[in-house]
Amino acid sequence: MSDWARTSRGCALLVNHDLLTSVVRPRRDEQQVLLERIAAALQERQSLGPWTLAEIAPAAGLSPAGLLKRFGSRHGILVALSRRWIDSIPGSPEGQVAPGSELRRWVERRFSPEGPERVAQGLVNLLDDLMDDQLRGLLAEGWAKEIRYMSALLGRARLPGLSDPSRGACLLFDALNGAMLRHATEPAAPSPTRTLDDLMEVWT
Repeated sequence: MSDWARTSRGCALLVNHDLLTSVVRPRRDEQQVLLERIAAALQERQSLGPWTLAEIAPAAGLSPAGLLKRFGSRHGILVALSRRWIDSIPGSPEGQVAPGSELRRWVERRFSPEGPERVAQGLVNLLDDLMDDQLRGLLAEGWAKEIRYMSALLGRARLPGLSDPSRGACLLFDALNGAMLRHATEPAAPSPTRTLDDLMEVWT
């Protein structure tokens, strides 16, 4: 084979590979838009049964086959959504407001779903994660990142009654999850934000 032929063949393979990659792996910004649409569709579901590709495909603007082409499987979508959630967790305090205020804002956003139906939907999603090794690992990774973030905020708050911010963050994380479930069952029970305020008062 001549040098020209070998070069032409190499260029053709490169072009074909690039075309294939552009089809199977969309640009990151496009991927994020798809995941946002899918996440919104899942949050708006009324059924607590397992969701299907056909159910969420219209919200994503794709056919079920299109979703499979992008993510490989239903499991692939769950993995992508889990990684999107992990990426959304702050890696360190933003520092634009006082640590206590930033922590309270985080708790309001993270642990205050709108009504018991949303909590129930979250528990259904949790079952998906717990029953799969990879998803369970991503769940643990996300929770650990949340605890580190809260620990950093508690450390910056310099609470006199909290000698170990890391232990305090673990306690707070568990208390907030429990408060979220209880408040969904008993609306008169302390909310997650009230639980945060109570613990902050004890540590102060």
